[in-house]
Amino acid sequence: MKHKIILTLCIISLFLMTACYSRGKEEDVIKISPFRIEQSAFLQLYIPNKSQSCLITEMIGVSEIDESREVAESLNLLVRRTNESVNFVNMDSIIFLNISVVSDTAFIEYEFQENTELTEMEEALLLYAIINTASIPQEIDFVKLNNNSGSKYFFEHYNIEVPLAPSNALLYKDYVSPIKTVKGLFEAIIDGRALTTLEDIEINNIIQNLTFQIKRYNILNYEYNKYGDFTTVKARIVFMDEIYNSRTLELSFLLELTGGRFNIKEIIEH
Repeated sequence: MKHKIILTLCIISLFLMTACYSRGKEEDVIKISPFRIEQSAFLQLYIPNKSQSCLITEMIGVSEIDESREVAESLNLLVRRTNESVNFVNMDSIIFLNISVVSDTAFIEYEFQENTELTEMEEALLLYAIINTASIPQEIDFVKLNNNSGSKYFFEHYNIEVPLAPSNALLYKDYVSPIKTVKGLFEAIIDGRALTTLEDIEINNIIQNLTFQIKRYNILNYEYNKYGDFTTVKARIVFMDEIYNSRTLELSFLLELTGGRFNIKEIIEH
């Protein structure tokens, strides 16, 4: 009889232990499963990392969203992500007013808050963070940005009159200022260094038409059509001689980005 009681107690204990173990495993799955189930969609963000002078990319898992909201949701996530580190260009200064998609083009109307300040590099990183991120959903090929202020520039230097395509020219690659290449050319002329390439000869012919020797110059304003393997710089430049005779020219420079630097391929006088 005693053996029967002991055997019965063992069976009951074994049953209770098995039941707890099974429930414990089930609870572990429940804690993990919602995370895995909810992350049913992934959005790729292009983040403007000013400390590294380039764009970096991240995949963010989100709950499945309406396809018509993908661009807006991606940009909202991008704004929140840039607020998480001082290494990123903070996007709190930009307000997205309207976002729509027609065929292969995303249309984004926006405005900058008052007193917003951006360097040329920050402008480029922010511009292509938006374009690249907005281009991921629905296989969008172009992004047309509209500055609510009426300006034809994204902020100050990048022209947005036509739709722009995404570019990997800044993805994990240092930003190179196109205007620095133009400045380098004029500094070489002023210093009297030899001009040997076809492009140097073209600018030399333009300079000779000024009828005086250049001693200094001042770039009044400049703009870029985009940032990529080929970028056009359009500039208004004042040239002066030693007694401050001056003449203003409008010039366009076609630049090619190779090996981490821009080279002048063509010069046009307007």
